[in-house]
Amino acid sequence: MDIDNRDIAKRVIQLSGGKQKLNDEMDQKLAQINEKWDQDVGAIGRILRAHLFVEYFITECLVAFNPALGDLEKARLSFAQKLGLIEDYSPEIQELAVGIRRLNRIRNQLAHKLEATVTSQDKESFLSVKTFRALREELAKPGTPSDNSMDVLEDFAKHVGSRLNSLSDPDSLAKRFQQALRESEQRT
Repeated sequence: MDIDNRDIAKRVIQLSGGKQKLNDEMDQKLAQINEKWDQDVGAIGRILRAHLFVEYFITECLVAFNPALGDLEKARLSFAQKLGLIEDYSPEIQELAVGIRRLNRIRNQLAHKLEATVTSQDKESFLSVKTFRALREELAKPGTPSDNSMDVLEDFAKHVGSRLNSLSDPDSLAKRFQQALRESEQRT
């Protein structure tokens, strides 16, 4: 059987109510598609970079805390599963986990809705991590750190990477954090 594509095209136009209606419908659909395509690639890149960066250091900790663990590539663990495996390792990671989960939620929203947004609620979730907020403010003095939600997300990711890297390295900044925490607790 030989199909005539011109006959099919004519019938589609007819079923659509004519050429103008079909063109209008196709323009509307194309606009919807382009709306999803025309995202802020800078924001997408910043979110994905932050997420991948944090996941790298979560994996580094997981391996450092469990040297006989085996090949993580073969295990194909999700971001959330990896975090769950290291979360109870220390109070520091437990504190960071709130913001880390929020970062994962933002990345998941991007993956499922194609929307690259970091809301003020997201920003406040990151800033609720007290050690992050305090260190960020102190390091910015005499100025103040950026209030931009995307900047806060990136600063948080860098903080998490630094903290997790320190925890997986016994001769690191983590020891100074632990000493400062002990001294603070002794004063109270």
